[in-house]
Amino acid sequence: METENVLKQDHKHPKTIQASVYTTSGAFPRKGSESVKSDDLVDKILKQAQHALHLTDVTGWEATVDGNVIDPNKTYEQNHLTGTVVIHWGPREGGGGC
Repeated sequence: METENVLKQDHKHPKTIQASVYTTSGAFPRKGSESVKSDDLVDKILKQAQHALHLTDVTGWEATVDGNVIDPNKTYEQNHLTGTVVIHWGPREGGGGC
């Protein structure tokens, strides 16, 4: 029973993650990182960055961490993100070609 109580307590208290967002228009927060909960949607910090950096049209932008595309409509936990997270957010890069 003690193990069950510990598991329930862990489930109630999401882990804290340090997150920052980098765009071609600047960084959010301006210095350091923002403390967020592992069960927060990534989109929450992207909206904060959009407001703080006065970004008007982010249609089609994608968020990446360590070169991997993440889903802003999922939580940090669902995106398998822990610890300190640096999100690069901007327009999708075109494929180029001939």
